[in-house]
Amino acid sequence: MGQYKSRQEFLENNPRSIAFAALAEATKMQDKITNQAIKLNPNQLEGKEVIIIGSGVGGLTTAYELLAQESGAKVTILEASHKTGGRCMSLRTGDTLIEDANSDLFDSKPGKPQVVRFKRPVGDSEPYLNAGPGRIPSSHKRLLSYLKRFSVDVEIYVMNSESNLVQKNESFGGKPMVYRRLDHNTRGWLAHMVYKNAEELLRNSKVGISKSNLKTRVEELQSLMISFGELDVDGTYSATAGSPGFEDGKTRAGYEVLPGVAAGIVADVLSFDKLLESKFWEGTKFYQPTDFLWQPTLFQPVGGMDQVQHAFAQQVAALGGNILLNSPVKKIKWDSTKEKYIISVGQVGTEEPIYYEADYCVCNLAMPFLKNILDSDLLKSGLEPEFKDALKAVFVAQFEPTQAPGYKPRKDGYVPRFLACTSKVGWQANRSLWQGSPISPKTMGVEKSEVGVVPIFGGISWTDSEIQQIWYPSTAYQDEKGVLTGAYNFDKVAHDWGKLPVDERLTKARNDASKFGKKFAEGLGEGVAIAWQNMPNIKGGWAYWQAVGDANYSTKQFNAIAQGSGIIDSKTKNASNANFFIVGDQISSLPGWQEGAIAAALNAISRMAKPDVQIQPLKNLPDTRLMVEGI
Repeated sequence: MGQYKSRQEFLENNPRSIAFAALAEATKMQDKITNQAIKLNPNQLEGKEVIIIGSGVGGLTTAYELLAQESGAKVTILEASHKTGGRCMSLRTGDTLIEDANSDLFDSKPGKPQVVRFKRPVGDSEPYLNAGPGRIPSSHKRLLSYLKRFSVDVEIYVMNSESNLVQKNESFGGKPMVYRRLDHNTRGWLAHMVYKNAEELLRNSKVGISKSNLKTRVEELQSLMISFGELDVDGTYSATAGSPGFEDGKTRAGYEVLPGVAAGIVADVLSFDKLLESKFWEGTKFYQPTDFLWQPTLFQPVGGMDQVQHAFAQQVAALGGNILLNSPVKKIKWDSTKEKYIISVGQVGTEEPIYYEADYCVCNLAMPFLKNILDSDLLKSGLEPEFKDALKAVFVAQFEPTQAPGYKPRKDGYVPRFLACTSKVGWQANRSLWQGSPISPKTMGVEKSEVGVVPIFGGISWTDSEIQQIWYPSTAYQDEKGVLTGAYNFDKVAHDWGKLPVDERLTKARNDASKFGKKFAEGLGEGVAIAWQNMPNIKGGWAYWQAVGDANYSTKQFNAIAQGSGIIDSKTKNASNANFFIVGDQISSLPGWQEGAIAAALNAISRMAKPDVQIQPLKNLPDTRLMVEGI
C-alpha cells in the first residue's frame, strides 16, 4: 500500500508542517537578496582561486556567475563522478547505472550495474528517462531565464490529463477510474448541495453578507454553482447527452461510448455515497495538480532534463572555468600560514592524492558528507561557531536521527534522516498501451475493449499501491515507443525498495502496474530502477530539514548555514569574511527543486560580493513532504 493515507491525517500528526504558501513572508524577505542578487564588481576577486566541490546545478550556477560577472577569479569544479549534473540525470540507451550496495555514505561498495537498453524504432526520437528532476514549474523564473539565455528549448510537461486513471485497491472493486469522472462527479454533487442550501450557508455570520444583500447573493451563488458543477437550471446534478441535435449535454465526467457519427453514451453519475466511500483522494495525490508548484504550465527541456546541466557546464567551460571529473574530494583543510584551503583529491589508478589551494571553497555536495571530509580542526575551531554547530546538527540528523531535538518515533517504525529516500522506475513500451490501438482501416473502428476510452497523452495516473504514480511521456506522441516513469515513491516505501535487488523492484513495479490492466503490465518492456539513497556521492533525493529537530531549532541551523562561514583567527579570535559556502537546493526555500539550487548559488555570490550584508533569514522551513512529495 502507499505510504500516505490523507493530507488531513498528515496535518493532524504534523500541525506545524508548512508548504510554499505559508512561507510567503519569509520568502519575500529572502527575495530582497535573491530576486536581485548582489553582483560582483568586475575583477573584485582578481587573483583569487575558487574551488567548487560538486557539479550539480547549484555548483554549476555558482561557477557560471563567478565567470560571467567577470569577477577575475580562477574557478575550478571538482566532481567525484564521471559526469556533471548530480541528480539532474537523464538515462539513455547504453548508459550504465551503478548504485552502491546500500545507503551508507562512507565505505559502501558498488552494487550490480544496470545497462539501459531502450530500443529506438526507425523514425522515433531518442528515448530517455529523467531519473532525477522531471519538470520545471512556470514559477521557476530563474531556471527558465537561464535556459532562455543558453538557448535550451523547452516544451510543455503535461502534469495532468483528465483522461489519466486513479486506482485504489479498496475502491470501486480495485478498478481504475478515469480522473475526470471522479473529479467532475465530486464537483457536481458539491455544487448541487451548495445550490440547494445556498441561503442557509450564506446566513452564516462568518461569511459576512448583510441581510439587505442576502437574496441577491443567494441568486449569485446559485448561478455560480450551475456553472461550477454543470448543474441543470434548477440546481440538480445529472449527466445527460442532451437533446438530439443540440449541444446542451452535461458531459464533463465523460462518456461510456465516445461521440462520433452517433451522439455517444454519457457515463453514469457516480453517487456521492460511492465517491465518499472510495476515499479516492487518500493514498493518492489526486489534487496535486492544483497545488501551486504543480499548476500548469510546467515545462521540460527538449531532449531530456540533462540539457540543463549540459548547458551550464558548456557555459562554464566557454568562460574559462575548469570542470575536473573523477575527482573525489577526500579532505578539506585550512592552512593558516597561506590563508588558503588545502583540498586533497583522489586520483584514478593511485592512492596518491592531488592537492588544490583555494581562497574560497563552495560545497555543492550533500552536507552530511562533510562529516568525514572537513578537517577536524575546521570543525573544532576554524569555522565560525554558529556555522559549525549547525553543520553538526545536520550530521546528527543523518547519522543519529533519534538524537535530534524533538525527535518523535513514528508508528511505522521508520526513522527519517536528513537525506530523504526516493526511488524511481522507468519502462519502455509501445505507446498504444495508453494512447490506444490504431483505428482499423477496414472498419474505421476501435477494439471492443477501447470503446469509450479516451487515449492518454501525458499526465500522471495515481494509485495507492507502492509505485504511487505512473508518468506518461509528454512529447513525441506519434512515436511507436515511449518511456514511462513506472514508479516514483518516497519515505519508508522508497527506503524499503532501495534495499531490494533491482529485479525485485521491477517485479513489484510491474505487479502494481497490472492493477491498471493485465495487457498494460505485460506490455512494459525494458526497465530500469534507481534508488537515490544508494547513488554514490549523492545518497538521497533532497534535504529533509524536519529530521534536524523541532521547527525553531532546525530553522536556526538552516539560517546559520545559509550565511556561509569565515575562518576564526586563532590569535585575534576574529572571523574573516565568509569564504566557505554551501549551495544546492538543500540550503534553499525550495528543497528538491533546481530553482532552489540556483537561489542558493546566488545567495553565495551575494555574500562574496558584499560580505557585510547577510542573507535574510527564513522564519520557517518548508516540509519536503508537502513541497516535493505532494501530500
